[in-house]
Amino acid sequence: MNWSPHQAAVDWGSVPDWFGAVGSIASVLIVYLGLRREIRARRTDELRVRATQARLISAVAEIRGNSVLRVTVANESDAPVLDVTVLPRLVPPDDPEGTPTELAAVKQVRRIHGRDSHELFVTVTAEHRLRAADTVLVDLTYTDHDGNRWRRSGAGQPEPAS
Repeated sequence: MNWSPHQAAVDWGSVPDWFGAVGSIASVLIVYLGLRREIRARRTDELRVRATQARLISAVAEIRGNSVLRVTVANESDAPVLDVTVLPRLVPPDDPEGTPTELAAVKQVRRIHGRDSHELFVTVTAEHRLRAADTVLVDLTYTDHDGNRWRRSGAGQPEPAS
C-alpha cells in the first residue's frame, strides 16, 4: 500500500522518540491537572474565609396567628451587616423537597449592628392561611462588613449573591 508519493522520505522516528514524545505530553497533562486542582482548592479556601461573617447571620420565623410572622434576624458577628432583605417562604406540607412559595413582599432592614438582632412582623398575603404545623423558610440577602453580597436560604450555607 503506497499512499504517500514520498513514503521512502518520511521518517517516523524510533521507538525511543515515540516514548519521549508520549512522556512529554503526559507530563504536561499531569502538571495542568494538578494546577487546575490547586486553583480550585484556593478558590474554595478564599470563599470559606470570605464567608466567615456571612455564616454568623441567621433568621428565624415564628407563626403568630394565621396571617402574621415574627421574623428575627440575628447578627452574631462583631461587625454590622447592611441592606438586609427578608423574604419568608412557605414549604409545601405535602412535599418538603418542593419549591417553597412566597408568603409576603420582601422586607428590608438597612443595618443590623454586630451582636444584635432585629425583629420584623410580616403580614402574609391573603391567599395564605398559616397553621402552627407549617414550615416557614426565610431567605436573606445581605452585605457583609467587607462589601460582599450574600444569599442564605433557611439554615443553609451562605452563597455569594450575583
